Amino acid sequence: MDLIATLDHQFKCVALQSEQTLVLAYSGGIDSHVLLHALVALRDKGLVTNPISVVHIHHGLSPNADKWLAHCRQICLDMKVAFQGVKVNLASDSGQSLEALAREARYAKLLELAPANSVILLAQHQDDQLETFLLQLKRGAGPKGLAAMALYSTKSVGQLNKVVHLLRPFLALTQQNINDYAKQQDLVWVEDESNQNTHFERNFLRHDILPSLIKKWPDIAKTVSRSAALCAQQQDLLEEVAQEKLQAIRTSDNTLCLQALSKLSSAWLHQVVRQWLDEQGISSPSQAVLQKLQPELIDAKEDAKPIIQWGSWQFRRFNQHLYILALAPTIPAHTLLWQGQKVVSLPAPLGTLSKSPFQQGDPGDLGLLLDPQLGEIKIQFGGFAQRFTPAGGQHSKPLKQWYKEWRIPPWQRDKIALVSQNDMPLALLINGVWRLANSAVQQDERASLMVLRYRASSGESLASS
Repeated sequence: MDLIATLDHQFKCVALQSEQTLVLAYSGGIDSHVLLHALVALRDKGLVTNPISVVHIHHGLSPNADKWLAHCRQICLDMKVAFQGVKVNLASDSGQSLEALAREARYAKLLELAPANSVILLAQHQDDQLETFLLQLKRGAGPKGLAAMALYSTKSVGQLNKVVHLLRPFLALTQQNINDYAKQQDLVWVEDESNQNTHFERNFLRHDILPSLIKKWPDIAKTVSRSAALCAQQQDLLEEVAQEKLQAIRTSDNTLCLQALSKLSSAWLHQVVRQWLDEQGISSPSQAVLQKLQPELIDAKEDAKPIIQWGSWQFRRFNQHLYILALAPTIPAHTLLWQGQKVVSLPAPLGTLSKSPFQQGDPGDLGLLLDPQLGEIKIQFGGFAQRFTPAGGQHSKPLKQWYKEWRIPPWQRDKIALVSQNDMPLALLINGVWRLANSAVQQDERASLMVLRYRASSGESLASS
């Protein structure tokens, strides 16, 4: 099989646009090195005019990692392609396997570095597809998992507000095709010693299992690739219908209506929830977790507050809606005294409050007006029994009752700040928005008036003052 012709064909099949940057994930091993060599050959023939960029991920797992980085940099220098070497740190205490950690870190960094609308080139081949299929089968995966690796896919990188594409142009090629090309071209590549360690699942399959399977059934990689493609087609059809069902039960704030969910069969309920999570970039929980949704959460009593947790996520219900929430630290009830400092750091991860002199003509919604000369100012968290009268209101109620009336979910209530002066409530800070009390300071001519403004956290934890 003509490897360069295969690569050229795949570019034509995905209608590659000339302005799209090609970002090659380059380990320096034989597969990615052959892909780089073939790509440069297409470039030198004038068949590829796209900008080419190479990214090498340095995991720091091997004593040879620095040598590999230097080798890959030199190869790219010789081939006249842009090179970027990036080191990543693996969270070894996460409980995941080293394989999974390295894979997730590698993909996350590639998605981060790739320009918008670029195409990330991955060198996985037909034998890799067989390994992936068998590993998914071992894990009890359904059609989505058994679809294994897609030839072409699009990823939305939400936090970076961009879309990138992934292309595996070698999926129809075998390892032998790649080895033959490398030998013909007299290529030199990196040999990762960890590839011989059968403690890793993929290496165990590659060295101890697949040789026997291939000896018995020489075409097994090809036939399994066909099965993976069929699973991918079935998954596409499933997701098309699930999307229609999801749209019918999704609310404006991206929660799910429990009443509508309860009318779905168990299988469709699980599929719709998986689709909902996938759209948000959240990995689906196990089937055992999904099976808890109906009895423990959807069918729970009206006043119940069930929590279904897995990993760093929770399913919660409130006001007949299903929520998905990232785990966040609970803020204990406590009080901060504002002693005149310019910035007060709220409990992580809420952000800060800062003061500045009030100027006549300032928009009234910029912040909370106060007069420091009138007495001690407190910023209180918790204290749900504290009574509060909203601006323009006639009745005082405990905060707990207001929160219920305002339909504020329970998991948000510990993060609400009550600002008071001389123990008189001035305002509540709810999700960054001020809700004034009847006793709030009004605009006037006093020179001592200050404005307290809220700034959301940038994501880093801030200590309280």
